[in-house]
Amino acid sequence: MQIAFGLDTKKVFILGKRNEMFIKKINKTEKLFDQLITLEHPRYIQQYKMKSRNEYIDKYLLLLDAD
Repeated sequence: MQIAFGLDTKKVFILGKRNEMFIKKINKTEKLFDQLITLEHPRYIQQYKMKSRNEYIDKYLLLLDAD
């Protein structure tokens, strides 16, 4: 498992609501991450929110840069 490589497990970014369901279920039993942050899936943005994509990019950058 990659966590054994010494990765920071304070927070994890999840792409998409469906993935969120699976990761939350796993995290509930395994307690791998302290904080789960769900972002809109890039495919969803490309298909349905193309006009607002810059807002999503800004959101991603803001969240990924925050400590």
